[in-house]
Amino acid sequence: MAARNRHESLTWGMLILILGVLLQIHYLRPELEILRNLWKFWPVLLIVAGLNRLFRYFTARGAAGGEPPR
Repeated sequence: MAARNRHESLTWGMLILILGVLLQIHYLRPELEILRNLWKFWPVLLIVAGLNRLFRYFTARGAAGGEPPR
């Protein structure tokens, strides 16, 4: 269970870091229109979150040899 929490905190930490970098770029270079592009492609975040869940499911299943913990 500790490995699962560690992986989740790493994922959320990376997402927050990337969002912070994109916002900083937007404030430094407003002509790049980062926020408009981010708003346009927000469904990609849902796809990445879903792929992350699937990856964790299959790696936990392979490591445990059975059903992963819920």
